[in-house]
Amino acid sequence: DIEKDLAAKLNDDDIEKVLLRIDAVNKVKRLKLANCVNITGAGLEPLWGSLIIEQIDLSLVGEHQNPIIYPEPPISCNHVLPILDSVIASE
Repeated sequence: DIEKDLAAKLNDDDIEKVLLRIDAVNKVKRLKLANCVNITGAGLEPLWGSLIIEQIDLSLVGEHQNPIIYPEPPISCNHVLPILDSVIASE
């Protein structure tokens, strides 16, 4: 888990560098990126085709919190869905 204040400061480059450094595609089962409101999802690229990953938490707000965030977060289906599709296709 990432502290909320730190999570809000992380960007895609930060996420990508960490995932590459730890060889996440081969080692990470659960990735919790809750409250990472400054990512588009492009930083998840190192997970492409992972056979190990089981869960990715990209939630932007906690349970029972207002789901409206301003400014609107940059998370993009165009970045995230192809990566998730590659994981599913690898199973």
